[in-house]
Amino acid sequence: MRHSHPSPGHGPSRRRFLGLTGAAAALVAGSGLLSACAPKGPRPGSSGSAANLDKLDALVPDYIPFQAVEPDIPGTHGAPPGFTSYPTELVQAVDGTPGKGGSYKAMAPLWGPIPPGLGENSFYDFVNSKLGTTIDFQFQDGNTIIDKMNAVIAAGDVVDITMIPDWAINLIPDFNEAAPQLFEDLTPYLAGSAVEPYPMLASLPTNAWKWGVFSDRLYGVPWPTDPLSEWIFYRKDLFDKHGWGLPTTAEELFELGEEINDPRNNRWAFGDFYRVARQIFRAPREWRYEDGKLVHRYETPEFEEAVAFMRRVYDAGLVHPDIAAGTGANSKELFNSGKIVITQDGFGAWTEAYQAILPQNPDFRMDLVPVFAHDGGTPSLHGNDPSSQSVFIKKGLGEEKVTEILAVLNYCAAPFGTVEYMVYRYGEEGRHYELNDDGAPELTELGQKEVSNGYLFISGRNNAIAESEYPDYVESFTAWFNEAAQYTEENPFEGIRIQRPSAYVSAEQPTEDKITDILRGRREVSELSEVVAQWRRDGGDAARDFYGDVLAEHGRA
Repeated sequence: MRHSHPSPGHGPSRRRFLGLTGAAAALVAGSGLLSACAPKGPRPGSSGSAANLDKLDALVPDYIPFQAVEPDIPGTHGAPPGFTSYPTELVQAVDGTPGKGGSYKAMAPLWGPIPPGLGENSFYDFVNSKLGTTIDFQFQDGNTIIDKMNAVIAAGDVVDITMIPDWAINLIPDFNEAAPQLFEDLTPYLAGSAVEPYPMLASLPTNAWKWGVFSDRLYGVPWPTDPLSEWIFYRKDLFDKHGWGLPTTAEELFELGEEINDPRNNRWAFGDFYRVARQIFRAPREWRYEDGKLVHRYETPEFEEAVAFMRRVYDAGLVHPDIAAGTGANSKELFNSGKIVITQDGFGAWTEAYQAILPQNPDFRMDLVPVFAHDGGTPSLHGNDPSSQSVFIKKGLGEEKVTEILAVLNYCAAPFGTVEYMVYRYGEEGRHYELNDDGAPELTELGQKEVSNGYLFISGRNNAIAESEYPDYVESFTAWFNEAAQYTEENPFEGIRIQRPSAYVSAEQPTEDKITDILRGRREVSELSEVVAQWRRDGGDAARDFYGDVLAEHGRA
């Protein structure tokens, strides 16, 4: 399952929140992020830190594999496996009722309408009865989650269970120091063989767990990622209707946009696709090591080309005016309604759109544009870190409550093919969903109103492309992913868990805001060099020194 949240600048993702997802899985989120927003008190790690993942073995759980059902389409190059049908017999993964009657608040981002809350939602009542614990969700708008999380971390006002996307963690100054102050140290509960009471958590990959280590202790329960988190989607039904072809170069993409654009009929070619444009032009995700030097994406000619191309797209009026004006337009809604035809998003957006739209418009179809590079050569795509989000437990709840919450997270980590997965994803059969002629779940009218991805977001699981209830989805997505995953760019910091220096974090968002102004015509393209120079002064050069030391320390420079 994947999330559908967008992942910003540095972040992977994000979102493979299956209907959920990443990046989403990705947009550069939020307003200015200031060091002053960090918790008060000592900040010994504000200069950043790094650790080889192999050195974190003692802090994370033993790996105990678990697979409920065999996939119909194996994944290649690290891509997720595909399931073209739902199993007729589900596996019971968790014995008994995990909870002990406790009641907990949970904060998580949500990309889409917020459903009725606890006390007015039979889906929550049903799942909570299976958990033996009451989970009361406090959803935040996924598109502005960084603003909320920055404020929450600064105030130290966390709830019992908090899910934070990894890209948001990367944008919160001094998070490495905040985590021990705010969240429970899970090392004694989960490290090594201590994880055995939680077999679903033990089935998560070891390197994903290491992404939940902060200040040399384990604080977060991870969500394992796929190799990639976002690309550009197109409205396949509209392409088929009009006979439009798919692009294989940047120029073809621009020309396609001109062909599609029809403002008189309330149709624009594009939403913003700046993050994907960087990949089309082969700009690095963050750092590139070449000729003995570290070069940031801002400093590469490929990045300059991507910015110039996106400015050309905006100047030609090919982006919906509400997006170009930065008025908070919802690109998902514009795409789903056909007002824009091509947009970047996290992969989970696919199933989210199908869930919302197919009941009213069964002809609606979307798909991923096959990967390409600007010149028609070999693509270079931005890869993910081992985990795309972490779930934290509030510090000071006491051992009894911590173990109860961990038992709930264990239940919510049960993968596709289990009884538990069907419960927390779809609710009660006959009430929230019914099985169609192919044995796949379809939400009822009540389910469409009440079911959310809340329980999915408060734990991790090994991802799979599994929603065979949606026409063409599994085979199309699996084929795309198996092709695209082989083009993941080389990462000079592969296998190293880095806590980014605070000055570097603080400089990134203001820089991205200025670049957005360039893309949308509020600044001149010629100002990019000064924007980058300011970024260097505000923390970029210091970060280069820090990252260079990391490479040297690990024998890579």
